[in-house]
Amino acid sequence: MTILFARNIEKSFGDRTLFTLPSLEIQAQDRIGIVGVNGAGKSTLLQILSKEIEADEGIVTHHSSIAIIPQLSEELPETASSLAKGKWSISNVTDSMSGGELMRLKIAHALEQDAGILFADEPTSHLDMFGTEQLEKTLLSYKGAIVLISHDRDFLDAICTKIIEIEDGTIQEYKGNYSNYRKQKERERMQQRAEYEQYVQEKNRLEQSILQKKQRASSMTKIPTRFSSSESKLYKLSGAHGQEQVSKAAKALETRLEKLEKKEKPKDLSQAQFDVQYHTPIHSKVVMQFNKATKKIGDRTLFKNMNGTIAPGAKLAILGANGSGKTTLFNMLLAKERGIQLSKSCKIGYFEQTLSILKTDQTILENVLEETNYTESFVRTILARLLFRREDVHKPVHVLSGGERMKVALAKVFLGNYNMLLLDEPTNYLDLATQEELESMLQEYPGTILFISHDRAFIRSVADHILQVDENEPRIFHGNYEQYTKRTTGDSVNVTEQELLRLQTKLTEIIGRISIPNHHDDITSLNQEYETLLVQIRKCKESL
Repeated sequence: MTILFARNIEKSFGDRTLFTLPSLEIQAQDRIGIVGVNGAGKSTLLQILSKEIEADEGIVTHHSSIAIIPQLSEELPETASSLAKGKWSISNVTDSMSGGELMRLKIAHALEQDAGILFADEPTSHLDMFGTEQLEKTLLSYKGAIVLISHDRDFLDAICTKIIEIEDGTIQEYKGNYSNYRKQKERERMQQRAEYEQYVQEKNRLEQSILQKKQRASSMTKIPTRFSSSESKLYKLSGAHGQEQVSKAAKALETRLEKLEKKEKPKDLSQAQFDVQYHTPIHSKVVMQFNKATKKIGDRTLFKNMNGTIAPGAKLAILGANGSGKTTLFNMLLAKERGIQLSKSCKIGYFEQTLSILKTDQTILENVLEETNYTESFVRTILARLLFRREDVHKPVHVLSGGERMKVALAKVFLGNYNMLLLDEPTNYLDLATQEELESMLQEYPGTILFISHDRAFIRSVADHILQVDENEPRIFHGNYEQYTKRTTGDSVNVTEQELLRLQTKLTEIIGRISIPNHHDDITSLNQEYETLLVQIRKCKESL
């Protein structure tokens, strides 16, 4: 049953067309994630679909009630409902509520409306890992359709059955969750690369053939010196006819070249290797040690008897609920408080949420070059990987968005003369493409990294050590996030989890066949099997 219909949508800002959407239908059980780089128009599209704002062109029709979880603060209820107080742990509505409390209140307020379509703009913002997982479970059992924006890949994987991508003003729909979408995008990129290489090869072949025929036609007018007068006349006569034929062939090839469909070169980001000599190596076996580190604020103990060591080059993820003392631990490290020992060779670079290391009157490039030993060429390559290309690097920082400033601050820390980085929520405000590029850069970084994050995919990709600060007497776990979660939840995989894995594998196979069908594939049957698998997967997830 179609509960939302949109047609011929167009939205512009000034002279720039933000996006066009020829047609979109949302069914009663759809779970749709909207993705795209920062500034692509994700929130604008969500607001148009929810009728919070109007498109410049086109129509949106609702056949169901709606509820909205907004990203920005809007008018909130004066009192917390029973749902907010119970499940979402909101005691009272006050002006001093934290970001996490405000988001939980917005979630509870939207959910209790029991609407046919739930629109959610970054609903995991300010939530800790527990809050995000709680929201996942709640949305998995939601009866209506869901349209959401999120930069949390695990969240998109758990919830979504369709992905809508906004790229260069074009909106494309993909079946499956975020991981399925990424696989389909990679197949598209491989196909684009193959088509481009084929285009270049054919273009070169035609150009070479044209050149050869023109050279041949030109040489046909030259009469050999050994020919007599009568032979020269005959040669000239036959040569003129032959030259005309060759020239016609050359023109035919030129016409083919003009009509050859041009293929654009796929975008490939330049890679750059960090230079160890610019990040003073730490030669001691231990770069940092906690020895019964304890922290109290007033009468409250944040953590007690924290122990553990890490070696140079380690990537340590610091986990814990909001307010558990993660940022406080960073401040203790910087102050070298009691119970914490750092190698004398440590040079710490600190990325904090206030972005105080940025000089807003300077350009992006000036900010990063100020504290680095790397060449401008290398710096530009790193900035390009963070999606600052060509003349973008000359923009002053004060005109940048919050997400763009985050990226500049990260680049400044990465390329500074440091060998140990403290990163406080480095993925905040970053789009998915930048997050994935950031992961690669952190994996390549030659120094030691301690980072705070609630993003499970990010932690899983980067960390090789884990520290859960809100444990009783926390210790550093030597191993990655998967090993850590197995240790804390047990190694056994139950039957439901095995069935979920089987169903997800089957779903990936079906999506691949729908995307690139064989001649014997029945698309109608494949789509029916796809819908059946979605229902089975949802039930499986609800039972976990």
